[in-house]
Amino acid sequence: MSAAAAAAVLSKTTFRLADRMKIQEETIRERRYTVIGRLTSVLFEGQRKIKGFSQARPRYQSREQEKQLAGTHMEPFSKEQLILWSSVTLDWLTHKDAPQIAISHDRQDLLLPQGLSPLPDIPDPRWSPKHAQHVCPNHKDGCEGCVAPRIPQSLTGCPVVGDRVRDMIKDKAGNVYGIVHPVMQLQIMLAGVQGGFAKISGGVDATDGTHLALIIDDRNPLRLRAYFVGGNFKFGG
Repeated sequence: MSAAAAAAVLSKTTFRLADRMKIQEETIRERRYTVIGRLTSVLFEGQRKIKGFSQARPRYQSREQEKQLAGTHMEPFSKEQLILWSSVTLDWLTHKDAPQIAISHDRQDLLLPQGLSPLPDIPDPRWSPKHAQHVCPNHKDGCEGCVAPRIPQSLTGCPVVGDRVRDMIKDKAGNVYGIVHPVMQLQIMLAGVQGGFAKISGGVDATDGTHLALIIDDRNPLRLRAYFVGGNFKFGG
């Protein structure tokens, strides 16, 4: 995808993509935003291989779990489903080290005032438990038979799920930005005394046909700069 083509897809016609990113940077610098909470996961749509899905079976931890959940639409994922899910999500697992997310005072932009914090290692989606952790016969905190090994959650080059980020653009200075799009849903742990969880749904802007997307600048791996651009968003949905 060329920079011109990507910009046409991702940026609203009123502003160039660079303008949108600059506006967000100014809004953050001038603190013209309200903190929503912590962004715990990003779900996006992507073209992925689904070979083996028709034969895939839920991976129950015990016969008792199978009896309780079979046919309830609450069955655990199969290996193929877990691999697919891991390839179309960015997951911070908990709110503890998740990035801060905010909304601009004019409610036009979702903002990441402190950028994206590093993604933690995730349970290997290929792994199958030998027994349930809560009844582990070896150790009260679980063992290698019930606690999944971890793998890095990489943006590109993951040997298990492939590239999570598959498109990119370059600015005039030659800097490369990764694109996660279209963004379907954001999971949020809300700020404030009451707390709780919420979700933000990404959609298509009816005026220009753009989809909500996440632009990532990974030149600093310890704190990725990132921007939500294009499309629209709504709470809930």
